[in-house]
Amino acid sequence: MSQIYQLSEVAENNGKKGKPVWIIYKGNVYDVTGFVKNHPGGEDLILEVAGKDATKAFNGAGHSSDAVNDLKKYKIGEVAINSQPTTANAAPTSATKSPTEQKLPPKEPMKPSSSSSFLCCC
Repeated sequence: MSQIYQLSEVAENNGKKGKPVWIIYKGNVYDVTGFVKNHPGGEDLILEVAGKDATKAFNGAGHSSDAVNDLKKYKIGEVAINSQPTTANAAPTSATKSPTEQKLPPKEPMKPSSSSSFLCCC
């Protein structure tokens, strides 16, 4: 069974302050700390996505099938399916609340029109 990581755990491992360099690719977590200095495109490219989902950047770079196969040896686990990008004890904001949790302004009643015409969309 593979180790399961929360997004917050991956985010902590961003290569800063001596931390390891972890990336996410297609839902899997990779520790690429030992590879960063050997990356053909330069370490800056990996460090930009360190602690984050690198899938889009990885695919956009046009990596070869060899690069995809090489990545497999750095796999340390998978991202938890229910993992949230916010911290566990953060209060929900309007951006994180579901539409049913958000309070909408009260609806104003429709007022009758003084004109007897109406719009037709047909």
